[in-house]
Amino acid sequence: MQNLKRNVWIISYLGIIMCSIAMLTPTAYFENVIWNHENIIWIWGFFQESLNSTVSEGFYTDLNQLVSSVIASSIIIACIFIIALGLVKHRDDLKKGSIDLTNYIIPAICIISSTIFWMVMMEIAERNIYDISMWDRYVPGFGVIGMFIGAGLIILGSLLTKFIKEP
Repeated sequence: MQNLKRNVWIISYLGIIMCSIAMLTPTAYFENVIWNHENIIWIWGFFQESLNSTVSEGFYTDLNQLVSSVIASSIIIACIFIIALGLVKHRDDLKKGSIDLTNYIIPAICIISSTIFWMVMMEIAERNIYDISMWDRYVPGFGVIGMFIGAGLIILGSLLTKFIKEP
């Protein structure tokens, strides 16, 4: 059991890696084969659109989309850095199993909350611009799913350090 307590921090570390990778991958994908139209978006406000082999890319021009993307991605990046720096700073204590990781639960919840905030704000913006539900057209990508899984791993690792008892 002592060996498990010493190595449980790796679960939170894997969650940080997953959230970091999710920041770099697309959050939503839309494809219409009939129109030869494809649209890919990232949580940090970047999009790539392909229509009849003409590719355009850039950042959102709609203020609602851009501001919500910047806010959400800034909070997520800050939380990733807080957790990652804490894990690196205390890695010796973590390997000994003598540190409690429950202070990483709040940043992980902020990652989840910011991702949900982004999804809701993008839905509102899409309804205002196109009068269509975003999540009826788009398929969530790893950029969204990975945030939930990564934050879940951070929370799981934090809670396991709290509840695994010393022998």
